[in-house]
Amino acid sequence: MSVTPSPLLTPAPLIERLALSTGGAPIEESFERAASRGLQWLELACQEPINLPHTFDAERTRSLRSLIDSTGIRGVVHSASSVNAAEIIPGVRTAVEDYLHSYIRLADSLGAETVIVHGGFYFDLDLAERLDALRMTLESCTVLAERLGITLAVENMNVLPEYAEIRYLGCTEDEVAAIIETIDSASLTSCVDLGHAHLLPGGADAFIDRFAGRIGHVQLTDNDGVIDHHLALGEGNLDVLSALAHLDAAGYTGPVALELSNFDAQDRSIAELKRLGALPA
Repeated sequence: MSVTPSPLLTPAPLIERLALSTGGAPIEESFERAASRGLQWLELACQEPINLPHTFDAERTRSLRSLIDSTGIRGVVHSASSVNAAEIIPGVRTAVEDYLHSYIRLADSLGAETVIVHGGFYFDLDLAERLDALRMTLESCTVLAERLGITLAVENMNVLPEYAEIRYLGCTEDEVAAIIETIDSASLTSCVDLGHAHLLPGGADAFIDRFAGRIGHVQLTDNDGVIDHHLALGEGNLDVLSALAHLDAAGYTGPVALELSNFDAQDRSIAELKRLGALPA
């Protein structure tokens, strides 16, 4: 995929861009955690049962929007990867499309500018048909996202073992590029999951370089380079400082989310970033 990098901007310090995942708890409970750690971002885990779009009635939406506005803590909406964006059954595909629309509308109601989406999955059959269904679904989502001023960020998924029954769409650089290239829209970007990219032959740095200028969000966890364990930083072998440097060189100035549902692991990761000098001690 060939992209034209945005004019390089000096990114704000990581302390102003680091985000915590809200994990499996109600989103509302994470604002105090973020504020007490001097952070200004949350990745809103709306893939969790307690935070799925249908749980946001008018009262909860108003209350959460008020919390966002009063604290100044901004959010990025994470949609459910279990919802297959590459669904090929016509009526079911339309339902998936509508459900993804609900994430985009939720983001708009909360003042969030980015929704993380996924390429879906297949069972080693009908790959071309799956990719065509994914294109139709993402086209529809992009039309709505453009109208509401929302950015969609396609997360690169982790490569599954060869013996796995299913396959994720959008794991490698070429696969993610092919998905993004199906739609001519600046609203469709890459969500670079650094832990997932670390599993690939070129690693996280090469993945970042490939999508320079078209990165809409970044997720950060550690692993051993073989299995995506979602470890706290420093508990695997991801070169965090190198990845952050490549993000800076790519002109990325947005949030970097610790996509860890375990709050203790989040704090261990913050401590590691301080040890590395990426955050103030």
